[in-house]
Amino acid sequence: MSRLALNLLPGRGLYKGLGLLLALALLQMCYQWLLQDPIDGSKGWWWGGAIGAALFALLDALRLFRGPIPAVSRQLPGNLALGSTAYIRLCFEHRGSGELTLSYIDHYPDAVSCLDPLPARLTLADGGQARIEYRVCPVHRGDAHFGGISLRVRSPWGLWQRQVHIEADQSVKIYPNFMALAGLGFLGHEQRIAHVGAHLTQRRGSGLEFHQLREYQRGDEIRQIDWKATARQQRLISREYQDERDQQILFMLDSGRRMRPLDGELSHFDHALNALLLSAYMALEMGDSVGVFSISGHFDHNRWIRPVKGKQGINRLLNSLYDLQSSAEASDLLQAAQSLMQRQQKRALVVIVSNVRDDDADELMMAVKLLSQRHLVMLACLRESFLDQPLSAEASPDEALDYCARQLYREQRGQLIRALKAHGALVVDAVPQRMHVALIEEYFALKRAGRI
Repeated sequence: MSRLALNLLPGRGLYKGLGLLLALALLQMCYQWLLQDPIDGSKGWWWGGAIGAALFALLDALRLFRGPIPAVSRQLPGNLALGSTAYIRLCFEHRGSGELTLSYIDHYPDAVSCLDPLPARLTLADGGQARIEYRVCPVHRGDAHFGGISLRVRSPWGLWQRQVHIEADQSVKIYPNFMALAGLGFLGHEQRIAHVGAHLTQRRGSGLEFHQLREYQRGDEIRQIDWKATARQQRLISREYQDERDQQILFMLDSGRRMRPLDGELSHFDHALNALLLSAYMALEMGDSVGVFSISGHFDHNRWIRPVKGKQGINRLLNSLYDLQSSAEASDLLQAAQSLMQRQQKRALVVIVSNVRDDDADELMMAVKLLSQRHLVMLACLRESFLDQPLSAEASPDEALDYCARQLYREQRGQLIRALKAHGALVVDAVPQRMHVALIEEYFALKRAGRI
């Protein structure tokens, strides 16, 4: 670590000393004025006192500069999660003699919000060490760059402060809030589904893929019994089936201006990204592969992630999407659909994640028709939560007018969704906070119906 800046600043002790000298001077002036004595016989004492005070302050400054600066380092977590509190640790080591008092401030990035007051004070004993933690809460995804650490070291007599800036540049990745994913690893399959709040529909039939033979259990259907194995084992043996695996799920994630509005503490885009990752995690657990195609106003800014498979695939998706941001331009859904048709030849479940409006109807219809020629298409449409707010009995005329406008918008939106369903598209319509639940339920419904 190297020092970039080195400054000497007056401390509280110096201000107090100067204030004391000023008060004594005022008292002396008042005393002379009351006695009407124009001759100041104490002038020599004043000069002597001033010179002595200056020498005292100079000696305190020399002691400050001769003393060592404490060593400081920062310890960051391996990564941060959006909206999740994390702890940043600062390590101080005093390599000199005597007690050392200082104040410090860490130059954290704008992508995080500090939850503890900075700057803060710290006292280090002779040759002592200290580890200080402060809390931060990430507010933006992407790469977060921490700058240096600034110290103000107090002189032994408290007359001066030595300001030192220590280089400590570090970077950390802020991911979408995947803490819920980490908690799923300790649960069974059915428990994981319940953990995110999804409910499975009753299986129709016995699945599509043979899994294994097992002993007959009460409740098994007669057609599940393997009579040849039963004859060999001299006991009832059933066939066990599982949902078909090795299917491909492709998410078309709208990263245009439609996804920028806030709903709660997160934008529609962040809600959509969380829902995508949770759904992808479930699909990877089921043995399917998952790919992502982000679409924005500029085609060159679109991001294509080829389908990945296996439990480690979620790490690939996280590292590829953590810094993806929404743009201020409208997304071209039709052009994105044409590009996806060229990239993806094998049949897949294509999930378009967006917040559609009635003025998108023509473009969206053409995109759905094009994709439906080869793929099973699902539209995951985020519904603004304020559309579900009821009209209170004591509503004002302005509130009633606003409610009517919301109802009109909701009806137009419903007409578009019905038209999409009429063209064979599956539609998941949910508020942003519940989109992950709706997507997971629809995914498992399709698996159990044998459609993917």
